[in-house]
Amino acid sequence: MSRKQKPSTDSQAVRRLKFGLNITVAVVAALGIVVLVNWIASRQYLRLDLTQDRSYSLSAQSKAVLHKLEGDYRIVTLLPNDLEVTRGQEALVYRRVRDLSDEYARYADHVTAEHLDARGDIFKAEQLNAAIAQAFGDELAPVIKAIGLGRTALKELGPLNGELIAVLMAGLDTEQAPTEDPAQNLYQVAATRCKEISQTAELAGQQTDELLDQVLVNYAGIKGQIQAVLTDYDAVLGVVADRGGQLARDNTSKDADKERLLQVVELCRQAQEKLVAPLQQMDAVEPSPRYNQVLYSLTTGASVVVLGADRVKVVPVSEMWREDARGYEETGRTQPQYLIEEKLTGALLSMTLTQPPMVVFITSGGGPALGERGRYNIVAQRLQSADFRVTQWNPAGQMSSMGQPTPPAPRPQAEPGQKTIWVVLPTPGDQMNNPMMMMANPRQQIADLLEERLDAGDAAMLLLSADGAASFAVANPITDLLANWGLTPQLDRIVLEEIQQDNRRTATSLQFLVDTWPDGLAITTALNGMQAGFRVACPILLSQNGDVVHHRLIELKGSRLWAHSDLSSPEAVQNAKFSEPDSAESFTIGVASEQAGKRLVTVAETIWASDPMTGLGLLGPGTAELTGAAFPANSELFINSVFWLAGLEDLIAASPRSQDVPRIKPMTADALWWHQTALLAGMPAGALLLGLGVWWVRRRA
Repeated sequence: MSRKQKPSTDSQAVRRLKFGLNITVAVVAALGIVVLVNWIASRQYLRLDLTQDRSYSLSAQSKAVLHKLEGDYRIVTLLPNDLEVTRGQEALVYRRVRDLSDEYARYADHVTAEHLDARGDIFKAEQLNAAIAQAFGDELAPVIKAIGLGRTALKELGPLNGELIAVLMAGLDTEQAPTEDPAQNLYQVAATRCKEISQTAELAGQQTDELLDQVLVNYAGIKGQIQAVLTDYDAVLGVVADRGGQLARDNTSKDADKERLLQVVELCRQAQEKLVAPLQQMDAVEPSPRYNQVLYSLTTGASVVVLGADRVKVVPVSEMWREDARGYEETGRTQPQYLIEEKLTGALLSMTLTQPPMVVFITSGGGPALGERGRYNIVAQRLQSADFRVTQWNPAGQMSSMGQPTPPAPRPQAEPGQKTIWVVLPTPGDQMNNPMMMMANPRQQIADLLEERLDAGDAAMLLLSADGAASFAVANPITDLLANWGLTPQLDRIVLEEIQQDNRRTATSLQFLVDTWPDGLAITTALNGMQAGFRVACPILLSQNGDVVHHRLIELKGSRLWAHSDLSSPEAVQNAKFSEPDSAESFTIGVASEQAGKRLVTVAETIWASDPMTGLGLLGPGTAELTGAAFPANSELFINSVFWLAGLEDLIAASPRSQDVPRIKPMTADALWWHQTALLAGMPAGALLLGLGVWWVRRRA
């Protein structure tokens, strides 16, 4: 027989109290669990980032770099605090910069992140300025000393200049026209100029004090202002002293004027002596170019400052994103491509370089590599942003305005312990039949240089071009050098492809798009999903030669490829027909080679890394920064190759974000229309049908 349950004797108030306590305990427990989970996720870095491009997490490469960092680092964002006022893509970039900066601080204890508005947070901005000044202390010390001497000279010259003006005014006869007496004319002109300089010097002193109290000190501007005043004063004193001396020795001058003129000359000489030291110091020093670049970046827009123990890197936010052209043909739209992690990790890693390498572009034909008419400025600027020293050298010299060859400039010399990367641009062939070419063959000079410097521990990148003379067995010392590495560039032929046109006719193409890259080497592994463009490329044959190790960098693939050997004219190439005996499924045109610690990169294509290719955007040449690069892998391949040649593979790992393949592909126009229709019409229709179904069931019941 079952026992009857004893009825509860709790009152209604007690039951309400128990029920309320249960609810309260459950809510507190739930909140505690949420807080605990978030704390663990934040402090122990246990989080899951499901965004398309991993916007809120660091890549494995960046984490590896953070593990290797020694010492403390600060990441300071200088962005507008009123992000709600900032609209569009700019605001989104600002938020991502802040979020990703915090990720570095969360992951690494020796990295801190700060977010400042330099326009409103003066105290912290002053701290930032002090840190920057400390980092550039050695470089700024000479110019700060020169400014100090100049300020002292301005203060000391005040009384002396006042005494000089008093002597000049005392000799001035107001009743006599100055033009009638040379001495009177000198008194008046010299007094007027000295008064003007006195006012200018006083104003310069006040402005200097104000400028030195600013958050970010423009030492170059201060030095230039003080130097201009002192130089002008020195010139006036020299003219007055010379003219006064001449009049003092002139027999026609009055005795009273002679005595006064000698006093004027003496005062001028005393003042000039006080100007010697500060002017010499100012002429001898130049403001730090690196500090000037930091100052410019900080004062021209939003930026991020990375501070180390003794180094500073400033990355403008404008360089942290660009428009990505991938998917444009399908959707008609570009996507923002964020380079925040690439820039921040690269800045941290470049600051650890005790002696950044030097990159020398060797030009011997086709114009300069750098400068106003240079063709490799884009990749050069990227190397310079990583603190590389970038220069150019022409071993064949230049041609004068009269068409005469001039001697070559001295070869760039590396600093002690500095590694050099020699980038050999396409060279002209032998011109023995040209009477103006009286200099040595540049190819032989370059080959001798490479052999010498590779043995000394340097590295090289060779950019080769098709050469019709190669089929006539003309000697080429550069290709002879490559033979020792097991490389045979076939410069007497170019790779062509037979393509099908819309009208079903076939045509010959010498342009290739590459978006599939070999694995196994950091240079190309980091290019996953990025597209490159090549044209007029030559095959490179590889063979085993001793302990040389080859890594294929660039392979052209297609169903109907062949190596065409008739380079006699553009028409011969354009009208070429597919040749089965010369065909292959793929041709290698780029190779990275290693031999006994030496490194060499060879690419048999002429313009792949030049500005016309790396700067090509959707709107044409030079629009890559505006619309995104049409061939983003071209510049990345060049930069990665230089990093690899310098033995700095970790710098290649500093570009993870820009090379991500989007996990969610952009929608086509048709797919977007169907999704919009489903959301706008399908969901209301579904709710209506569900309501009708419920009504029908209830009606039947």
